[in-house]
Amino acid sequence: MELRDIVGGSRPVRISPDASVADALVAMAENKTDFVIIDRTDIGDAYGIISRWDIVVGPVAEGKSLSEMPALSCARKPVVVMHNLDLDIRWVAKKMANENVSRIMVFEGENFVGAVSDMDILKAIAADGTGKGKGGDS
Repeated sequence: MELRDIVGGSRPVRISPDASVADALVAMAENKTDFVIIDRTDIGDAYGIISRWDIVVGPVAEGKSLSEMPALSCARKPVVVMHNLDLDIRWVAKKMANENVSRIMVFEGENFVGAVSDMDILKAIAADGTGKGKGGDS
């Protein structure tokens, strides 16, 4: 099974680089997602990502104002990205493990294709029926 087989049709929700944590939380709630992408300020900049967990362990746990705190201050930047849609999903899982993340953004050129999470990989393997996914010859 390849990355192209598991990358969802849903596009990540994106917010402005000058958005607050409260703005990020509203965007998550409105779009029923647990993360948002923070846009680049220019072509030389990197995308960021902020999740519900980042908000809980950051400003909420620290007692900070969500409306006054910039989303970038508790975001992870740069996001972990993959471009090769032909990769076997075991390499996607390996990349997640190496980077210590549970979600990878997938691009085709400069365009977002979607996001892949650890749960997407597990669902694909379970649906495959072999417990290995295509190419899993262990």
